Amino acid sequence: MSLFTRILDSSMYSPHGICLLWEPELIWLHVVSDSLIAVAYFSIPVCILYIWWKRTDFKYRWIAWPFFAFIVSCGLTHVLAIVTLWTPIYGIEGLVKAATAAASLFTAVVLWRMLPDMLLMPTLAQMQTARQALKSQTQQIRNAEQALQRFRDIEATEPQIRQAQKMEAVGQLTGGIAHDFNNLLTVITGSVEELAHSLKDRPHLAGIVEMIDQAASRGAALTAQLLAFARMQPLSPSAVDVNDLILRAVRMLRRTLGETVEIEVVLADGLPTALVDESQLETAMLNLALNARDAMAGAGLITIETATARMVEAQPDRYPDLAPGWYVVIALLDNGRGIAAEDLGKVVEPFFTTKEVGKGTGLGLSMVYGFAKQSNGHLVIESTPGKGTKVSLFLPAAAPPPQALAARVHAEARVVVVEDDPLLRAAIATRFDHLGHRALTAAGAAEALTLLARPDRVDALFVGAVCGAFSGRQLADEAVKLKPGLRVLLASPGHHGGAEAGCCGTGAVLPIATPYRAADLAATLRAALAQ
Repeated sequence: MSLFTRILDSSMYSPHGICLLWEPELIWLHVVSDSLIAVAYFSIPVCILYIWWKRTDFKYRWIAWPFFAFIVSCGLTHVLAIVTLWTPIYGIEGLVKAATAAASLFTAVVLWRMLPDMLLMPTLAQMQTARQALKSQTQQIRNAEQALQRFRDIEATEPQIRQAQKMEAVGQLTGGIAHDFNNLLTVITGSVEELAHSLKDRPHLAGIVEMIDQAASRGAALTAQLLAFARMQPLSPSAVDVNDLILRAVRMLRRTLGETVEIEVVLADGLPTALVDESQLETAMLNLALNARDAMAGAGLITIETATARMVEAQPDRYPDLAPGWYVVIALLDNGRGIAAEDLGKVVEPFFTTKEVGKGTGLGLSMVYGFAKQSNGHLVIESTPGKGTKVSLFLPAAAPPPQALAARVHAEARVVVVEDDPLLRAAIATRFDHLGHRALTAAGAAEALTLLARPDRVDALFVGAVCGAFSGRQLADEAVKLKPGLRVLLASPGHHGGAEAGCCGTGAVLPIATPYRAADLAATLRAALAQ
């Protein structure tokens, strides 16, 4: 105890400044140097503690404490070196140096013990190589994940693609049959009209002719449904106020469906007009309502809703072939028996029906599906067995229709009729003649272009079936080059309605549905000449 007391007793010692002869320059050199060294020493432990706090995964994290004690002790020796210049506390300085020696020896022993492990640590080059290899492996994993996601997307969309291809094939077959059948009906209806005119004074035979005419009309209605499914039904799209159309349709539907079916209407405010054929949309609404009534066994609730939908980007998995843009959505909901999951993909196929034999043709939803596709829209059917069905019809939004142009009236028109079937060609020419117009016939595109190349006036070109190198649209383009301002009537259902109708050079192209009556032919020709 007396030794410790004597060490701490500074009364017998002189300050260190005496040894420096109190030279101011020398004194300040020591003070400034020791101060800077002490500040550097004290900052190092702060850095070590920060690393210790942040890198909890460091293998030798515990070594921070010996280093901390060693470096703090070193800093204190330099602080005391400054103090002893004026105060001879050499005992305290000695004790601090002893603590520094102990900390430094312990730290040195630990470092030598750790040296083999530290030499095994990877070099910077090795770490960069490992990092590059890890980066490459990570990229390979990402590429594999992206490829797997693409495969999953393909697998998810494959059923829709197969269904679309199937529907396209069925549509082409259906459209071809309906087109040929329409040609036959055109000849039949034309002949019936001629017979009816000739047999006015023979009631018995006139009645038989009337029966033939009614059968032909029913056949025409059937082919119209088939053409609607095949997207070959000529359309006349215009800007339609869907809310107004639904309100008018509901009045008719209440009478058609009966008192046991309740109809609820929920209309959206500010609904834009839809670019659609108004009469075809009314027919589609009727078909959907009749299907809903049958699903509810003649009694229940039908809800008709409208909404606006915006397709920001294409969604082929849910809305195939639906381009980005604004759409008017008509949804019809019922609380009927619903549709089984395995039948959902088949209900739009022609002649497929879940009804009992004799209670449905299976063409209602097919017609609506074809109408939606031909209108550049889509049909979505959602159903839960036992709870009901929701059918959503997406139709492209449109701006208000332009002002109608002033009509041009022609008392008599000169029409070139192009049709490769001689029987049908003669029947069409006869109809034009009976309507007060003059018909010039051509068996093919070359003969028609020869007639048009003459200087004689020709007001319109009627294009039926055309064989050879020209399609109906190509013939129309060539014809307008020869006769600017020529009006073209396309009677073949091989076109896509609104996609065929429109401007052609300086002329205009209008579709006409087959089979057609004389009144239809006259109205279409008047509309063409009025453009």
